[in-house]
Amino acid sequence: MPRSAQHQLPAQVHLPSGTVARLSDAAARAQAETVFGAPGGRGGDERSFVGRCARDVQVLAGPSVLADARGAPLDPLGLPLADAHVLRALLASAGVVPEEPGAYTCENCGAPFEVAPSSLIEIGPFTDGELDDPELDRPFGFDVVHPIPALRVGRAVCRGVRFAERTVEEAMPLLRLSGEGALRITPSVVVAMGIAALGRERRAPVIADALVMAPDEVWAAIVDLYHEARYPARLVAVHRCQGCGARNDLDVPLERELARAPLRAPDAGADDPAEPGAAAGSAGDFPDLDAFEARVRAAAERIYEARGVRNIDLFIDAGVPACDDGGEPLLGCYTPGTPADELGIARPPEIRIFYRTFRAEAREDPGFDVDAEITETIDHEVIHHLHHLAGSDPVDDEEHAQIEREQLRRIGHAEAARRARRGVLSDLAGFARATWPAWLIAAVGTALAWCGGGG
Repeated sequence: MPRSAQHQLPAQVHLPSGTVARLSDAAARAQAETVFGAPGGRGGDERSFVGRCARDVQVLAGPSVLADARGAPLDPLGLPLADAHVLRALLASAGVVPEEPGAYTCENCGAPFEVAPSSLIEIGPFTDGELDDPELDRPFGFDVVHPIPALRVGRAVCRGVRFAERTVEEAMPLLRLSGEGALRITPSVVVAMGIAALGRERRAPVIADALVMAPDEVWAAIVDLYHEARYPARLVAVHRCQGCGARNDLDVPLERELARAPLRAPDAGADDPAEPGAAAGSAGDFPDLDAFEARVRAAAERIYEARGVRNIDLFIDAGVPACDDGGEPLLGCYTPGTPADELGIARPPEIRIFYRTFRAEAREDPGFDVDAEITETIDHEVIHHLHHLAGSDPVDDEEHAQIEREQLRRIGHAEAARRARRGVLSDLAGFARATWPAWLIAAVGTALAWCGGGG
């Protein structure tokens, strides 16, 4: 369940490696006060981005904080990094270690919001031992060469990187570094990152020299793979925008030891991209609104004829996209028509296509086929229309079922059952609060009738 800063640490957790660990909330808070200062304090310069990771490990290493399933002391330095980062997230989730709220903007509508991401993490799968999802809990491939953009390493050009597992102790040269300024890549940092090979190159000094000169997109790809290897996919907080309902996924813990930001400052006078995060040239490649509308209407004409439908309004929406029940911005949506009201005004059915979602998808995925997606989206919404006319929409039912399955995967079955029970109890309590006067009157009436009958 989402945790506030006032919740206790769970007494027992299951970690990605399969280790079952016991945690002492009281001992952790006492150690955190020593490491960070007074509860909620900063205990040092909070600008230290990666140094924070080492301080969290100091808390875990405190007396009686961490034990194995039998109660024997467990040394956090011997844990794989993925296990340690789960424990770090739990410390922040319970408010044992401080986490300042981050400032964000909604990826869908741009509305600003502030939140401490760890307060939103779902810990049920860790406490209940439900780490068996084939996607969320898939182990990282340490024996696999992972593709990256081309990078010159020595005299060769490599297009792949291989990582090795690292314990907290082995990664400590990286975890101790300060986050102020640009990260200095040294052979010891390469070893701490666990980069076993770049292409065929295995020598840490040569790898370090190559990374120092790596293009930004290569460094970002390597950091993404590092995060995939060290941070389980469940370490994500989901914030739902209050304005548009969109799902915004945030890193947990907020402080991580590597950033995707370029290793070097951009050259003076270099042109900024048209939009933060946009790939070079992507803004110019996507059709403008008029061209997009023309392509949508041409595709709709073909699909309407093929499906034998007509009189469905088509609207191309350039505003904030609507979201489905799971918080995902929609490419398109269907709204059934309504019969004439008291004024004799009827509303025809409508298909709405969201321009901004298409543009965002195209910027995110260089292989996004705009015309194919337009065709698929319109045809999908026409199918909704045909099912609506038939009186039943199994496609809509399956979409809602899929959203529920996704939420269940993230929350966990045991926690979902607990929430369902709490919901029933809450409903019963609310019903009792709302209807107690009627029940009291009925009870009094029954008692009077019984007394009168007895007299």
